Amino acid sequence: MKKFSKRLFTSLVAFCMLFSVSAVPAFAAGTTTEITDTQQPVVIGEYDGYLTDVMISDGVTKRAVANVRINSYATYDEDDGIQVHVKLYVPWYESPKPEFTGMTGTVNVLMNKKSTNTAFAELADGEETIETDVDTGRTGNSGDKGTVSVSGVATANNALAGGGAFAISYPVTLP
Repeated sequence: MKKFSKRLFTSLVAFCMLFSVSAVPAFAAGTTTEITDTQQPVVIGEYDGYLTDVMISDGVTKRAVANVRINSYATYDEDDGIQVHVKLYVPWYESPKPEFTGMTGTVNVLMNKKSTNTAFAELADGEETIETDVDTGRTGNSGDKGTVSVSGVATANNALAGGGAFAISYPVTLP
């Protein structure tokens, strides 16, 4: 039995080695492989918490609208500027789950004493999550600091009062 186990193990190792060698690509002489340096957008700020519907001058006062949460993050790309992702959802462990039908609002980027507003709207067909990406086009210099504010209204079936308003704000720093 011991001899059989050794042969089986040796055969398996030999098969794996043969298979791995045959999987190595061979390159013909004179061919080149082009490597592209695509830079991925960098996350520069984010917020994840319960929807809020009250803004005060020095921050956000949190007031939960049902059990819906908002996740927003901003990314930066030198070519496209600041992109903001907005997602409304209910965690898997909470209920009732709303059936989102729409979301509309504004993304405001305040940086270097200049404000840029970009409107967004997203429709859904009774889904548990609704999300959108907003291209603000706002660019700046490395190290610039600012604030991203997202405000709007969401509508949903199976939600208290059919939905509600939200407003969040978070700091960003350009890479």
